[in-house]
Amino acid sequence: MTPPQPRYAAVKDHVRRRILSGEWPPDTKIPSENALGPELGVSRITVNRAFAELAQEGLLRKVQGVGTFVARARPRFGLMTIQDIAEEITARGMAWSCRVLRLGVTPAPAEAAAALVMAPGAPVPHSAILHLGDGAPIQREERWLRPGYAPGYLERDYRAETTFAHLVRAGNATAMEQSITAILPDAALARLLAVARDQPCLVIQRTTFTDGQAMTFSRLVQPANRFEIAGRATL
Repeated sequence: MTPPQPRYAAVKDHVRRRILSGEWPPDTKIPSENALGPELGVSRITVNRAFAELAQEGLLRKVQGVGTFVARARPRFGLMTIQDIAEEITARGMAWSCRVLRLGVTPAPAEAAAALVMAPGAPVPHSAILHLGDGAPIQREERWLRPGYAPGYLERDYRAETTFAHLVRAGNATAMEQSITAILPDAALARLLAVARDQPCLVIQRTTFTDGQAMTFSRLVQPANRFEIAGRATL
């Protein structure tokens, strides 16, 4: 006798059918956990688990404070939140991979030194990584860390996990601030990101803090036509 299907799996099948049938096309905001639960006769926790697994499978994407949407094949990065880029890429149905461009101690450039409140040229841990989705460049990520923060940072294999994942586990950030600007890439950056010189790229500069002290400074550059930045605030 076939055992009954778990309730969360039945919810997944229900949502998947509505997506694959075209009833819910990409970018459709689907019913909330609180709304779908009573409709299907299950708890909000059951729907939450189904939504989480469908997001991991790349069928759904959750936008903090906004809702749950049918995914499309373009990463979305939070305006007021920090996400793991590997999870963002895979949630859009693409395979994440990366190239480690640099990993070691380097003199802090003026911008990073100012953010970390250190002397320019002071030796700091530094990483430069190119993130890809289905082999296409999505983001060049550079990070500079205050020495001693997130032990083991320079010893990790970032082809297996992201710098973000390690920092979440080994660091203890309590706040962050970030800014977004637009640039036209120079020749080297255009080659790295596989874009034309006249293709706009967005630059996210982010500083994380622990108890008011700056611990990391990141500069993230990505082609504007390969991703979105979105967020919602309560006023």
